[in-house]
Amino acid sequence: MKFPSSLLPLVALALPGFPAALTAAEPAGFRWHLEAGPSLWLNTRVTFGAHASADPAAGPKTDRFYDDGFNRVDASGNLGDGSFGPLASRTGYFGFNNDSQVDLRAGTLALRRVRLAGGDYLSATPVTAQPAWHAALRVSLHRGAPVGRDWGVELGVDTVKLHAASTEALPAALRVLTDTYALGGVVPQRAPYSGRFTSIPGDQRIGDTPARSVSTGAGTLAGSRDFVARSTALQLGPWLEFGQARTQPAATERERWFLRLRGGVALLATRASFRTAEQVQAPGLTGAAPVSASAERRRSDWGAFAGLTLRRSFNPRVAAFAGVEALWGSRMTIAQADRYARLDLSKTMLVQFGLEIGLGER
Repeated sequence: MKFPSSLLPLVALALPGFPAALTAAEPAGFRWHLEAGPSLWLNTRVTFGAHASADPAAGPKTDRFYDDGFNRVDASGNLGDGSFGPLASRTGYFGFNNDSQVDLRAGTLALRRVRLAGGDYLSATPVTAQPAWHAALRVSLHRGAPVGRDWGVELGVDTVKLHAASTEALPAALRVLTDTYALGGVVPQRAPYSGRFTSIPGDQRIGDTPARSVSTGAGTLAGSRDFVARSTALQLGPWLEFGQARTQPAATERERWFLRLRGGVALLATRASFRTAEQVQAPGLTGAAPVSASAERRRSDWGAFAGLTLRRSFNPRVAAFAGVEALWGSRMTIAQADRYARLDLSKTMLVQFGLEIGLGER
């Protein structure tokens, strides 16, 4: 197979360091090589985390939801006592789960909202969900039969499907928001209690403006997490190989071995998704609402690669190879609600194996 002579100027522009003789009008021989085989993606990381959620507004006439109750605007618009009573605004649309939340001596009802303090809470090494593959098409730009060294350009592709999952209970740093509401002389009914939007005469109505405090604590995050990603790295760059003659049968075992240096740019395309279904568990907290999140994202980024390949030829057209490659990709974050998952491909190592076939030579 002859390399199209019309493309020689483009090759010369892409590889200015190569001999200018390659652009000469005289015909030059080029050899094509196709290599393919399995690969391993190492040093990849998946991280699960949470963003610190915003606190509900603290002003009057606001719907607020907690892990152990609620305080909302009722049909009256939270009509209060005016200037003749203890509370300027009241609501009958409130609820709580446990009698311990009521402090009759202080005349208050405490409602809590417990969330993750924010940040990463699980870092895992994903597994390869199915075999990963490497393939490359290389062209030798050396004129004539190369002896001692050879060089050229390669276009390669590596693809992998990664999976990370966890169902373990994790220690978690928690942020506990406590809103305390004045009862205004009301003695609430026994828990669990849930008020109505439209109050009727005789319904209990308490204050709707909280006194707020925030603290931190330790708890447990129970539930499941799942992450799936498919990444494909398209690579383009020069290579330089050292060895003996390549177009004649090897006379000794030493002449069968070749060392190749390679590198260039990489376009990394990734499609990833995550799902979580988790519940915060903390001392004194019962019935915390589970938090579920799921999202999917596609992203493409430019990166770079550099590798070292050892090749052993069986004849001038067939060889086996093994190599290692550093791939500098990017970090991809997927988020939904207050949960996120991040795939880190910034320091990935690829181990590649396979066979090489010479498609044509001069």
